[in-house]
Amino acid sequence: MLEETKTKMVQALNLLREDVVSMRTSRANPALVENLQVSAYEGAGELKIKELASISVEGVNCLVIQPWDPKVAKNIAQTLEVSELGLSVAVGKDAVRATLPPLSAQRREEYVRLLKKKLEAARVMIRQIRAEERNQILHQKDAGEISQDDAFRQEEKLQELTDNQIEEIDRLGDKKIAELEVL
Repeated sequence: MLEETKTKMVQALNLLREDVVSMRTSRANPALVENLQVSAYEGAGELKIKELASISVEGVNCLVIQPWDPKVAKNIAQTLEVSELGLSVAVGKDAVRATLPPLSAQRREEYVRLLKKKLEAARVMIRQIRAEERNQILHQKDAGEISQDDAFRQEEKLQELTDNQIEEIDRLGDKKIAELEVL
């Protein structure tokens, strides 16, 4: 049973990781734009930028997006311009360059507050998973399926697993806050 619980907790942590990686900092990161949806071809659905092009970092604040089909460069540029990232976009002969403007102190504070909310939401998810598993352990103990000693050991392992996941959330948060505070 603890394996299933661990899997759920790892999934919750992975969701947080994806969310945190896509948050804007003072440094360029391909994850900022790779999942933006582009209407590239008429009649086809929207595709993610990472499905249409390679994304690399040039310098500290510039992303270079090289579409595999040069015809979609303008569509990618339009998507980047209308995104809420505030990017300066230039379309070249073979690539789209997106430059991140520096973050203002006020904007950094907003991102830190948003990050802290996301971190707390992830902690709550982990604790909810723990509570569900703990209820199952108690139910098994009450039903006589496991002994009191086994229930105690399982609860200890569950708490250890929970503590490890929350420590990982804290590490992730500390790392991202440090990135946000770097000028």
